[in-house]
Amino acid sequence: MVAVFQFRAVNRQREDHVETGTVVAHNEEEAKKKLRQMHFEEIRLKKLGGLSGLLKSFTADIK
Repeated sequence: MVAVFQFRAVNRQREDHVETGTVVAHNEEEAKKKLRQMHFEEIRLKKLGGLSGLLKSFTADIK
């Protein structure tokens, strides 16, 4: 079963630009791995549940 996480992270390639969005992953570790592959650092995750999590899974920024 997949989970939806809301993230806030720093992109060092864009002069310390902070980005927010959603990522779909099986667990928190996989979500962080996906974000690190996109050069994000200082990653903060919040698991979304219920109806909002379901709806966000369709429009996630990173799948």
